[in-house]
Amino acid sequence: SKTSLLQCTSDPLLSGGCSHSQDAGVECEAPCFTGDLRLAGGNLANEGRVEVCVNNQWGTICDDLWDTNDANVACMILGFSDTNAVAFSNAHFGAGTGSIFLDSLGCTGSESSLLDCSSSTVSCYYGHIEDAGVRCHDNTIGSVCNYGDVRLVDGSNQYEGRVEVCIANQWGTVCSNSWDSNDAIVVCKQLGYAFTN
Repeated sequence: SKTSLLQCTSDPLLSGGCSHSQDAGVECEAPCFTGDLRLAGGNLANEGRVEVCVNNQWGTICDDLWDTNDANVACMILGFSDTNAVAFSNAHFGAGTGSIFLDSLGCTGSESSLLDCSSSTVSCYYGHIEDAGVRCHDNTIGSVCNYGDVRLVDGSNQYEGRVEVCIANQWGTVCSNSWDSNDAIVVCKQLGYAFTN
């Protein structure tokens, strides 16, 4: 029933007795709707293999004709700047698994979904070693966080990672002492995701 991690009971902030080897982590399940995008395999939240949802299933994009226009549209959909994106090919952020849904994209920059871009029948001859990737220009770097905001850091995608919470305009970690699935559920809900065991 809680909507914010700060509503959960905990030891007082900065009370000590917890090292970074005890930082809490969580893996959330992302609701997947046709046309949704996510980034996977990157080291930062603004980079990774581009994955697209089709019929409630995540899949990748073949890098044939993948270029800056396509990358800019992907970044805009993901909430980053729609300019200065860097397009990567040859599974730069690792090879995905499952289906390859799009091939030979031809975005113009005005699309609101990658599914609106021209594309061809998937014929990605070499499979997932041709997965497309992107590094988006992140306008939020250096921005101040809001009290009680949570984020996930250093996961393999944006739905998992070490839990950090904003207190006094600074990000800090959460100690895993007494951390359980109820806490994880609150974090996932606060981020707009479902919780996965």
